[in-house]
Amino acid sequence: MTNQTPPPISDGTPFHFGEHEFLFGGQIEELVDSSPIKKDVVALKSRMAEEGYLFIRGFHPHEKAEAAARWTLGAIADRDGLREGTPISDGIIGPENQNFSFFRQIEVAHGQPILDVVDSAETFAFYERMFGGPVLTFDKRWLRCMARDRNNHFHYDNVYVGRGTPNRYTMWSALTDIGLENGPLVLCLGSHRQEKLKTTYGATDMDRDLTEAVFSQDPVELVEKFGFKLATAHFQPGDVVLFGMFMMHSSAPNLTDRYRISIDTRYQPADEEKDERFFFREDGVWMGNFYNKGATYRSMVDFRKEWGLE
Repeated sequence: MTNQTPPPISDGTPFHFGEHEFLFGGQIEELVDSSPIKKDVVALKSRMAEEGYLFIRGFHPHEKAEAAARWTLGAIADRDGLREGTPISDGIIGPENQNFSFFRQIEVAHGQPILDVVDSAETFAFYERMFGGPVLTFDKRWLRCMARDRNNHFHYDNVYVGRGTPNRYTMWSALTDIGLENGPLVLCLGSHRQEKLKTTYGATDMDRDLTEAVFSQDPVELVEKFGFKLATAHFQPGDVVLFGMFMMHSSAPNLTDRYRISIDTRYQPADEEKDERFFFREDGVWMGNFYNKGATYRSMVDFRKEWGLE
């Protein structure tokens, strides 16, 4: 891993998303780095309102992000997920090519090296400036370790974590070096202003409405049918992307033999209504999504036909 800022991505650089190829300068562009204005709250809020996201290089100290990655790789090694005979720090994926999502493994996702990143005093101070007062963060931490050819699909966070206050940010933090081939986060620019999507798909609650939640698995559809331009970057440990509940996003498939590790955390004003599904109950766990045991979750295709989006 290196702490040197990656060079700008040149126009014409190919980006592979599954079977599809996009070229920078065309249907995909590089995220704009907001680190130069990190301490200017007015400028940050203005950019968030306009662009729908903030990409901040070096938001977390590089060494703390790397320590969190080593901690997570140690947990994968304990579960026999790494290639035998290779150093843990290399993060080489084992023969079973298994994803690891340490969502409910508190001993991993709430380990001190993780909390030193996402619950640090500096992190909370940043969000206190953004919200203008005390903040809290969900107890659930979406700590993801993507194996080869694995990725997430396009969605709005509001469908998953939208109860309570709408005044909430997601922070996606890179814990490993995530180049264009490692399965980086991908945003659909302008999707935070797409009223048709926001008032149909974006207004659903997957557990209340029994939806499959994922809007699309096809990046070409988001570009050609809905008119969005894609955006991503070469992320380094400690780089983050912030966005609200209505930014369509996904991750591209990891095309390498090394685990791609990131963590999603959510922050909101402490005095505003929480989404209680993601906070510890008295029994020491949280409810989360998919709590309707035995229920049938309807196909997104059916919903999209009803909304006139097919």
